[in-house]
Amino acid sequence: MPTAYRFFFLALALSFSASAATKSKSRSVSAYGKPNVLFIIADDLRDYIGWMGGHSQAVTPNMDRLAKMGIRFTNAHCNYALCNPSRTSLLTGMLPSSSGVFGNEQDWRRSVQIAGKPTLPEHFKAQGFTSAAAGKIFHANHGGPEGRLSGWHGGRRGFEQDAAWDQRFPITGVQIPDLPVHTGQNFNGLDIWHWDWGGIQVEDDKTDDGQVVSFAADFLAQKQKKPFFLALGLYRPHSPWYVPQKYFDALPLDSIKLPEVKADDLDDVPAVAKSHLKDSHHAKILEKNLWKDAVRAYLANVAFCDAMLGRILEAVEKGPNAKNTIIVFTSDHGWYLGEKQMWHKGKLWEATTRVPLTIYAPEMTKPDSVSSQPVSLVDLYPTLCDLVKLPKPKHLDGLSLKPLLLDPASKRDTPAITCMGGGKNAGYAARDERWRYIRYADGSEELYDHQNDPNEWTNLAAKPEYAAEKTRLGTFFPREFKSAVRPASEIVGAASPSGSVDLKLNIGDELSAAEAPKLQGRGVFIDAAFEFDPDVDQDSTLLAQGDTQSGYALHLVASKPTLTVFVNGKETIISGAALDKGRVNIRAQIDTGGVITIAVPGHSEVLGVAPFDQGFPQEPKSGVAAGQSFGILKNAQHPNSTPFDGQVHRLNLTLLPPHQPTAPTRELKTAN
Repeated sequence: MPTAYRFFFLALALSFSASAATKSKSRSVSAYGKPNVLFIIADDLRDYIGWMGGHSQAVTPNMDRLAKMGIRFTNAHCNYALCNPSRTSLLTGMLPSSSGVFGNEQDWRRSVQIAGKPTLPEHFKAQGFTSAAAGKIFHANHGGPEGRLSGWHGGRRGFEQDAAWDQRFPITGVQIPDLPVHTGQNFNGLDIWHWDWGGIQVEDDKTDDGQVVSFAADFLAQKQKKPFFLALGLYRPHSPWYVPQKYFDALPLDSIKLPEVKADDLDDVPAVAKSHLKDSHHAKILEKNLWKDAVRAYLANVAFCDAMLGRILEAVEKGPNAKNTIIVFTSDHGWYLGEKQMWHKGKLWEATTRVPLTIYAPEMTKPDSVSSQPVSLVDLYPTLCDLVKLPKPKHLDGLSLKPLLLDPASKRDTPAITCMGGGKNAGYAARDERWRYIRYADGSEELYDHQNDPNEWTNLAAKPEYAAEKTRLGTFFPREFKSAVRPASEIVGAASPSGSVDLKLNIGDELSAAEAPKLQGRGVFIDAAFEFDPDVDQDSTLLAQGDTQSGYALHLVASKPTLTVFVNGKETIISGAALDKGRVNIRAQIDTGGVITIAVPGHSEVLGVAPFDQGFPQEPKSGVAAGQSFGILKNAQHPNSTPFDGQVHRLNLTLLPPHQPTAPTRELKTAN
């Protein structure tokens, strides 16, 4: 065969092979014959559950019933005791130290450590499951007094992952239905907008959780065409603690039992563990004699959450999916109700790290089985993969619980790890069957023996006879806390001959003051292009540098592009006309002479004057942040501030050349 023909047929064969490979990759994956997964997560639910024994007045018959259907884990813990990092850890299968996500204002979707790694629902969807969700799964919240989709530390959209779901309730892009009564009613008289409680005159099914459960009941009543992964988020007992009045009425205030506390409980803990005393909610609760009232409200909300779970279980049992649906029930973290003078969440103590965890797997779990082994929420991703026989992504940090489901009496060698803080400030707790060991970033420690001290009242860390326990548990702490942001070398360009410096930014980028180009004596030029959705990004921040003494922010206020310049604690603000939905180009400049401009070509242009004429007068103590919530914008003045959510095509920052003082001109003398 002539050489030319041989090459022709070889090329044809390679082309056919490549085409076949492409078709093979694009072929949909089938999950036919696999069991369904019903994943239910409550919010801020601690051990105030009958089977967990946290409070004798807890009314939780449905949680107790589900626990007896399968296996209950009495020693389960979150990996971070805040909503966003906890849920991020669970849904990515990555410890906070691996993802770099450790704050409620931090958009997990922008983490460079998570990029390219499938979340739990995303993985199930890619493997042929129908993925559906209702309620809060990723981080979100009530949306403040207006029930907004964004702002107020989350919003009802929150950090949703739209691509994870085939079906979404209430609608695509929104996690939490609008609350029938918005937060901030001040029923309790504390005047704390995010933490209020009281009975409301609303029927169960008209509440936000009631709407979620109604969607779930309809979904579960149908025989789905494919196996499904259905995620349901029950927002209670997250604040505001507004539930129908009947749940309060069932708990007479005079009968309420307070948590058992010790007056000098904090005397033996390190200073870093007592930061909450500076602005003490506990002091306010005592001053207004509201401790019993608050415990009652929490118990009422737990009872309501239990009633919602009961409706879900009833829908499963009456529907066509009862025999082949795995059910998981848990919470993102616990909650303090006055223990260690703490309220809310956070810290590394048992009350907030311990969570309910029950799993019912037909034909695998034995009814009424119990495991006391230390497990954590990061273990759920690999567990669910094992239970439905899916391949496990390589990035997972957790360990499958399947061996414990098969043999509840089996043992585990690894403790549950919980983190608090991030980067160089990260501290950790390790919890095994007996011990809790806490080590903070400054090296201070706590050690509790749960066999003899279940309330964690006696810190044994300073006793030399327990050094071996601390060493053993400390070996399980992460050795590195990875950064969620790109390194400065990928963001900051070299200085030009004139002294200007260009930065090519992505939303989520951060530079410390040491990494950022110097601002003193300079101006800046910003060039941005993005897709704008006023429902989500009307009060978002694109870019900020510095602090209130010396800095600026390019942000949106009620959909108006806004440039705010800070000098010595004072603000100079200019705003353009409100933007329309769609692609937007913005150019903003602060020149060294103090002239400031913001322009949207073809839409609006505004000029103003900053209070300096030789560039920014001092070097700020904070660096550059792209798409950060709050930061330089204080939440008291900007409660709706949120990271920019939409697609950003371009975000370029130029630090202009340093101001050069003009040389004085000499006066010419006329000769006599």
